[in-house]
Formats: sequence, C-alpha cells, structure tokens
Amino acid sequence: MSDIMIHGSTLANDLRLTPQAKTVLRHLEKGKTISPLEALMVYSIGRLAARIMELRDAGHDICTYYRKDERGHKYGEYALNQRLSLS
Repeated sequence: MSDIMIHGSTLANDLRLTPQAKTVLRHLEKGKTISPLEALMVYSIGRLAARIMELRDAGHDICTYYRKDERGHKYGEYALNQRLSLS
C-alpha cells in the first residue's frame, strides 16, 4: 500500500509528528508565517527551529526568511512553501 502524498510529505510521516510540530504545521497551513517569539508567546513552543526541522524531515517544504528586529537582532521567520505540486 502506498502512502498518500501531501505537499511532498506523507500521511504516515505526519502521524509521527510531535504535538508541537503539528501545531506549527496547522499554523503554517493557514498561510501564516511564524517566528520564534510568536511560537513562544502564542503556543509556548520554545524550540521552533527543532519543530521546523521535524516538519522538513517529514517532507514539508518550509522557507526561512531572515529578518532584523528594531534593535538589529537577526531572527528567522518560517513559511510553508505553497507551490502547486502535480506529482
């Protein structure tokens, strides 16, 4: 039996995601971006980069945009790449 492909990921891989990674994925699937501060304040997720890596390992295509805050500190902001896949 073959796995169902969803944006390059498989349903089987998505079922193995941690609850925090599933929360981040739902957020990204709404077309929103997420930053480490937002993940911490809204979802109490302290290690966003680890959850993003988990999603990428499951096959999700996630883009990183590097930003600077008002004080010049760099941080990553993540978004789900919503390219149409015909595979």
